[in-house]
Amino acid sequence: MVNVIVLSVELLLDVVGLILGICVYSRSSDNGLQKAWGVLAITLSLLLLCDNLEWMWIFSKGGEETIPRFTELPMNHLSIWHIVRVIVFFQFFSLFPMVSLKPGWITLSRVVSLCIPILLIVCIACCYQFFNGNYTELKSFDAIWENLDKQDVRVRLMLFIISVITPSVNFLFPYMRRLIPVRRKQSRAMLIYMCCFGVIMSGYIWLMLGTGGLSFNVFGYIVILPTIFLNVLYLRNENPLSLPPQPVDELKTDEIEAIREIAVSPVVLDVSSRMQRLMKQNTPFTNSEYSLEDLLNDLNTNEHRFNKALHYEGFSGFRDYINFYRLQYFKEQARLQKNLSVKELMYLSGFTSRSSFYRYFANVEKMSPSEYMEMLTKENK
Repeated sequence: MVNVIVLSVELLLDVVGLILGICVYSRSSDNGLQKAWGVLAITLSLLLLCDNLEWMWIFSKGGEETIPRFTELPMNHLSIWHIVRVIVFFQFFSLFPMVSLKPGWITLSRVVSLCIPILLIVCIACCYQFFNGNYTELKSFDAIWENLDKQDVRVRLMLFIISVITPSVNFLFPYMRRLIPVRRKQSRAMLIYMCCFGVIMSGYIWLMLGTGGLSFNVFGYIVILPTIFLNVLYLRNENPLSLPPQPVDELKTDEIEAIREIAVSPVVLDVSSRMQRLMKQNTPFTNSEYSLEDLLNDLNTNEHRFNKALHYEGFSGFRDYINFYRLQYFKEQARLQKNLSVKELMYLSGFTSRSSFYRYFANVEKMSPSEYMEMLTKENK
């Protein structure tokens, strides 16, 4: 039995997820990672919204004046259509941790190579669905094992197992630092993100193998609630899954050597070198109105080369880059000008929003600006 009231609440949550996804996308500016999450969140919310609207329509088309509170749901376990839809979402969902640690790592060729397993799943599923002509309905978990001798059930079970394993393996990439050197480190939100993926994957497994309408009722919430939570993370931080890269002078020798091994053109290296000199000598970021166009003019380069150099430095976007230097400047001036308050130092460094500055500072330094100032006072004493 499916509770239509629960389904209606889920519809409302789908709309909230859709609105938040649109907000993330609209605020992404030049940050491709944040924009990609916005697109993924919008697509997923629309998919869930359309699904639930379809179910509401099915429940109400029986000619009754009002939709019944509880309705029988025709469950079909190991649905090929559901496997195909979910595996595409999971595959892209699982790439965000690696991309957040190594901006610019994802290219068209890598996307294609990483999507080969899901493309095979889609191809096999579609061919079997349209040309085999035999599709066994599975109304319960026991029915799966009772019909395991049938070829279509074995194929669907194999596709289901692959759809679980393939995206899960992608979460090993962040721990393969020797093969894929990165400049950024994981933030606490990375663990939250992985837990959200685990929750959604568990709901998917339960829906495919579970029983009755309960798994259907719960699955919608298991998917949309973590998505809404992650939307909020991306609204609060352009790259919430990782911390800004450490300054080069704070890196260990092996970390510096790993960065040098990253393949990059001499032109990009030149732009990167000029970026560092400009930031250290001219400190243009102290101007709160300093824009991407201003930086491109100062460097006398185009946006494509700048983005290549930006990713080589470990940054996901212009604001991520500028805020990093503003934070370093704040810490430097806090040591030099001990008579200034946090607010004065914040504006001196180019920050304009107090709430955003405090949130960014706490995320990177694991303490508030006030606590940082107190720490400096104790060091001086």
